Amino acid sequence: MAYVSKQDKAELAPAIKAVLNKYNMKGTISVRNHSTLVVTLQSGAIDFKDYSHGAGYIQVNPYWIDDHYDNNHVARDFLNELLAAMKGTNYYNNDDAMTDYFDRSHYTDINVGKWNKPYFVQAKKTKVAKKTPKKVLDTSISDSAEAIARMTLTEREKFVSDIVGTYPTLADQLMTSIGFQLMESELDA
Repeated sequence: MAYVSKQDKAELAPAIKAVLNKYNMKGTISVRNHSTLVVTLQSGAIDFKDYSHGAGYIQVNPYWIDDHYDNNHVARDFLNELLAAMKGTNYYNNDDAMTDYFDRSHYTDINVGKWNKPYFVQAKKTKVAKKTPKKVLDTSISDSAEAIARMTLTEREKFVSDIVGTYPTLADQLMTSIGFQLMESELDA
């Protein structure tokens, strides 16, 4: 007799989540009637629109995955891996429909979306690398001045252009300060 407990669900969940993560899919895992392990796909990178009847909801037939999803190899591979993870290592099936005898560890259902909440394709999120600011100026003033003095003409022009473009007020204040410092040094000489 088919039976799946909360403990069985907890034991199978890591493998199911690993398959979901591998294919960038989001879904829920639940138990229905103590006999069926259900995975409901909410969103993900795989497009199932060719297999839906327009409502964004599909009940996947686990016996026909290879035949129904043969045009979309990613969907087929994903569903087969998900089904294997849902069955786990202790799964068995001794069903004999001819004699009306059903004996298996548990049933499995895969739903793409829900009847009242359709599945939607979500583009894969790309991780944006954090920009590390270029260290043009060191912590001490004399080191900063020396770093600027050692720049090539092209680097210095880019540096000035970046300051003017990003911090126009600072650029204006620097120009004023430099102008006054130059006038004072000429008067002292």
